[in-house]
This record gives sequence, C-alpha cells and structure tokens, in this order.
Amino acid sequence: MKRVASSLLLLAACAKAAASGPMSNTTDTAELDRQIQRLLAPSGDRQYARARGEALQWLLAHATDAYPRLFAIVDAPEPPALAIMALAEFQRDDAVPVLERILHAGADPTVVVASSALARLSSPKARVSLERALRDERDQVVASAADALGERGDASACGALAAVLQHPSSDVRARIQNAATKLGCKKG
Repeated sequence: MKRVASSLLLLAACAKAAASGPMSNTTDTAELDRQIQRLLAPSGDRQYARARGEALQWLLAHATDAYPRLFAIVDAPEPPALAIMALAEFQRDDAVPVLERILHAGADPTVVVASSALARLSSPKARVSLERALRDERDQVVASAADALGERGDASACGALAAVLQHPSSDVRARIQNAATKLGCKKG
C-alpha cells in the first residue's frame, strides 16, 4: 500500500513539473520518467544500486529537464530519500530552502537524509542552513546538522559549532564535538 502511495506521489510530482513548462527538444518525456523511476527504485540490491547510478548520470546529463521534475518530487509531502539525495547532485542553490524545510519539519530518518544532502551541496548557503539548524529545538535536527557540517569539511563552521557545545543532550554534545574535531576547530 505504501509503495502504491509513493508511486502516486511520484506521478503527481512529475505531472506538476510537466505542467510547469515545456521540455527541451532534446529530452524524451517517457525516457525522463523512466530514468526517474530507475533512480527511485527502493532496493539495496547491487543491481539496483548500479541502475540508480546510471539513472542519476542520465538525469544529470539532461539536467535542464530532469532537475525541475526531481525538485517537484522533493518539494512534495514525504519525499523519497533517494530523491532528496539525488537533488544535491545537481549542485543548485535553489535546492537549499527545500532541503532546509525538510531538515526542520521531516521525520527523524528524513532529517538525516536532508542534512546529508545539504552537506553534499558546495554552496555556502547550504552551510548557513546547517548552522541555523544547530539552533533547532529537536535533538535529531541539531545532531544531524552537526554531523553534516563535519562532513562538509568547512572550518568556517567552527564558530557555529562552538556556540552550541553546551547543548543539554550529552549525545548531541558528543556529535557537535565530533564535528568540531573533524574540522580542526580550536578548543576555546
């Protein structure tokens, strides 16, 4: 039942993206839809992982048409985790607000995926978004943001991490400290 609902959400998001504007003359709509379906195939099997990688490469090569469709899928309620991660691969600044919304409002597993996607974006806006998340009231959001800042490897986040080192949760403090250590932040 959940798979059917997920497929319906995907079709609705694709229809919304298709209605938002014309496709370029070089991309076949049916092929675009097929590649998105391959990308979002929910299996841990190596064969599917390879197919997802191939689909992502195809979508990146056809980014002009693929990005708006993938963006619409991620901007819908309860977006698939695979779509969230794929969105970051396009390296677009306009993905940051959508990923930040998911980071603050999503269920805990989705929060982790959104923070990882923000970590993969090279944009300074993504770093600022993660730094804002350090002040969230939910422990999972703060911990995930700290992990993501550590993954990014940008030492300019040291000040934001230092500001929350006294977090009330010992688990969250440990994750903040771990990120600060990864970044080589000075203990003050």
